[in-house]
Amino acid sequence: MMIVQFLAVGLAISVSLKTIFDFRKRKISFKFFLFWMLIWILILIVAFLPQITLPLSNFLGVGRGIDVAVYFSIVLIFFILLEIVKKLTKIEKEITNIVRDIAIHDLFKNNP
Repeated sequence: MMIVQFLAVGLAISVSLKTIFDFRKRKISFKFFLFWMLIWILILIVAFLPQITLPLSNFLGVGRGIDVAVYFSIVLIFFILLEIVKKLTKIEKEITNIVRDIAIHDLFKNNP
């Protein structure tokens, strides 16, 4: 096994354990728990069996199997980033509405 494989396995196991602990402490929802556990299991599979990506790389016309994993990871990171930005925008709008409602309420409360 190569050093990169050891690192990938160690990282995947460590973060999987943290994901399990976070789920047990109710820091993440079941949906996120399943999503992240699936990601870490896939990383473990690719780390132990890197040749499993070869058929997919041949099908997609990519040179090496690991390139498929890297491209997929980049797309996944951008998808997650998009979801985070959407949620932050929603939270920002909700905070603006709450502050506006409080300001209007205080205005009418102080000026009958």
